Amino acid sequence: MKQYADRCFMNFTWLWDQLHKENQRQITKWGIQERTAFEWLTYAAEEFGSLAKAISEHHYRKGQKEKVITEAFHAATLILKIAEMYENEEENHE
Repeated sequence: MKQYADRCFMNFTWLWDQLHKENQRQITKWGIQERTAFEWLTYAAEEFGSLAKAISEHHYRKGQKEKVITEAFHAATLILKIAEMYENEEENHE
């Protein structure tokens, strides 16, 4: 099985651009949302499952690497939104 090295965010500009685009895509599709932490976690878990499927398809069935990248940014965007929400918890409504 192929191994992948940690790139230590060497291409940060590209990563940030992709995260920003995915965030805008999610807002366009779903609007600005307010959910409980557990709802956000559920959405992130679903995206993580989609990433796992894309990696499996890529490894075992010659699936597209672009699908892996896309799903990784879907999951990463939601997970970073959770971090940001907790960082700004005092601003959140009860």
